[in-house]
Order: sequence, then structure tokens, then C-alpha cells
Amino acid sequence: MKFRTISLAIATVIISLTSYIHHPVTANEQISQAPNPQAQKITIERLGIGGVKLGISEAQVKKILGKPVKIENSFMAAIGKVRTLKYTGITIDLAEGVKPQQFTVYQIKTNSPKYTTVDKIKVGDKPSQIISTYGKNDILQEGKVSRLNYAIEEPSPAGLNFTIKNGKVAEIFCFYVMN
Repeated sequence: MKFRTISLAIATVIISLTSYIHHPVTANEQISQAPNPQAQKITIERLGIGGVKLGISEAQVKKILGKPVKIENSFMAAIGKVRTLKYTGITIDLAEGVKPQQFTVYQIKTNSPKYTTVDKIKVGDKPSQIISTYGKNDILQEGKVSRLNYAIEEPSPAGLNFTIKNGKVAEIFCFYVMN
């Protein structure tokens, strides 16, 4: 259990250092945590931001959010072809599937109150709202920044992370752990 908590702390630091630099969460980073009996079980259906959920297609993203401000294509050794759709206040990262040019969402990040989680948590909310929605969990403190992290392991490892600055949510990050 201690290893899982340490792995989460290490991965959270790695994620925080990347900010908006494109960085997929990989299995080597082991985003998981020791089960907390007070934290509610988060399911994959609850992992999404701004109406965009993990695993949906690029076409579905564009139907929900419209035309992106910017599209970037890249290659990452751990994932393969990656496409990033940038909108004002939200960034969607997609990975190419088995079929060429068929991309699906593997991570979503927002720093805008315009986009909420499935459970209506948004940037600007207080940590108490996160805790009342998702349950009590360990808060990681890094200087003036705090993080609340919630993880799932089934059907695929994934997570929902909240960055807290000045007593309010500053960023929400939702992701699959990529192999």
C-alpha cells in the first residue's frame, strides 16, 4: 500500500511539472493510490470534463466542443501517434487506435470555469466541494499548491486530479494511464 501512495505522489509531481506541456500519464508512473474508505468509488463513467469523456472519438469531441483553436500532431514512444485539440481553457489529447487516423481521448485538462466535471465541479470551486462530491482523500501539499487525486483501476487505470491554488480549484486533469 505504501508503494502505491508513493507512486501517486511521484506521478502527481511529474504531472504538475508538465503543466500544459503535452505529457501522457504512462503505466511506468503508476497513478494509483491506497484505497481510502472515506473516498467514494469513482467509476470510468464519472471521468470527463466539459462533456468530453475518456475514450470518445475525435469526431465526438468536435461535435461537443466545435472546431479547435489549434491541432497538434506528434509521436510518443509509449503511445504512438498523438493528436492534441486545443480550445480556449481546455486541452484534449487523443491517441491513435488500431485503425490509422482513428483517435480517441486519453486525457483532458482544463483551467477554465466554463468546463465542469461530470459531477459539476469546476475551476474556482473550493476543495470542500470536491470532497463532498468525491469523498475525503489525502491532500498532497507542494508549496503553495495542493492536489486532490482520485484513481480507478478497473476497467483501465485512470484518474481525476484537482490542483488547488489560493484555496480554489485552479486546474482539473482527467486521464487514462497509458502503457
